[in-house]
Amino acid sequence: MDYEPGGTDLPSPMSDVVCPFCAMACDDLTVARDRTGQIRVTANGCARARTLFALPALSAHCFVKGRAVPLDEALDAAAAVLRAATSPAVGGLAADTEGISAALALAERLGAVVDHAASDSLFHGLRALQVSGAMTATFGELRNRADLFVLFGAEFDRHAPRLFERIVHPPAALFRDAGAARGFLIGPGHGPVPEGFERLTADLTHAPAIAAALAQLMAGETPRGHRVGGIAMEDLARVGTALLEARFGVVGWIAATLDPADGDIAIEAFNRLVVSANVSTRCAGLPLGGKGNALGANYVCAWQYGVPLRSRLGAGPPEHDPLRYRLKGLLAGGGIDALVWLSALNGAELPDTRTPMVVLARPGQPLPYDPEVLIPVAIPGLDHAGSIHRGDGVAALPLRRLRSVTLPTAASVLNALLDRLPTPPLPVAIRETAHV
Repeated sequence: MDYEPGGTDLPSPMSDVVCPFCAMACDDLTVARDRTGQIRVTANGCARARTLFALPALSAHCFVKGRAVPLDEALDAAAAVLRAATSPAVGGLAADTEGISAALALAERLGAVVDHAASDSLFHGLRALQVSGAMTATFGELRNRADLFVLFGAEFDRHAPRLFERIVHPPAALFRDAGAARGFLIGPGHGPVPEGFERLTADLTHAPAIAAALAQLMAGETPRGHRVGGIAMEDLARVGTALLEARFGVVGWIAATLDPADGDIAIEAFNRLVVSANVSTRCAGLPLGGKGNALGANYVCAWQYGVPLRSRLGAGPPEHDPLRYRLKGLLAGGGIDALVWLSALNGAELPDTRTPMVVLARPGQPLPYDPEVLIPVAIPGLDHAGSIHRGDGVAALPLRRLRSVTLPTAASVLNALLDRLPTPPLPVAIRETAHV
């Protein structure tokens, strides 16, 4: 049951709650509310979920240049910042579907660039998809069928905290022994090694060469040299043999831990490796990461405007350019003179910039300095209902309201801000058609 404000009785523990705090969007959490309104994860959550679900329900002030003000005054000040801008941007976009949709509508009114805080990793995968295609599977299919995992990357416990618990070694599976999956971790040599796995320490700046050599070995060819990326060729050959012998293999990666300059090339090589494995067995790619509902933000932009993120909306047809409209580059080069930053979820820390900013953030988010305008907003999945897209790209999961707060949603704030901005005139051709 959802929490209903105003009641005096404590609700029973709520099950099948969706966690919005990473791209796995685990939907099996059990939570309970104590007499102070504090939410506690009592079953199935990771350390991050336990920390963020327990955030106190705060009634925070709005601020203009560090001075506490009412919401209406903050909105007026934000509108003044945006009306004075000639090259605005709307970024962060860490929110639920409705919040992202409202942010894009504001960007359209402003003629602004739109980009997500985690878009570097997102666009590594999109560029690779354009070049090589991709063969992936749902989390459910991997959970129930995969018996071998070859995982490139580091810090899996940070980027996909419950990967091993929910997908690799689940408590139950339909078409395989749930606890018998084995695999290899390919990447930096630190952190725990899960049961049934072997670590091959490697320099991930050489990930494309490692994946290419592995594909050669699987095809019966002999790569040059005795080592690649720090891995002995005989050890890599064992990985290739395991992929060929698996009933259902998985090649997974965390884009955020790949070389920032060549992440798309690495993912293209992973995609080609999956295709090579599928010549003789079943294999699927598993991209991991995408915090702050990054995939959902890209989907909303695509279905509403026909283009991905890193586009300029308004002032004519949407214009997409993944290099020109990369927000980090624009901010570094002084190409933006006003920024709306949306951070209702985790994963959208404020950028290091002195560009005038209107920030919509969950209460308690660390701020390196006072922005021009700060408006606290409610947290999706705790303070209001909504939806978030899971990292495998096939499901939009419902978020529930678990407690009562006085904070506005990001969507309501953005819509109120939109009402304070002038409506641009129609293009001449449309005006003449309407007059006729």
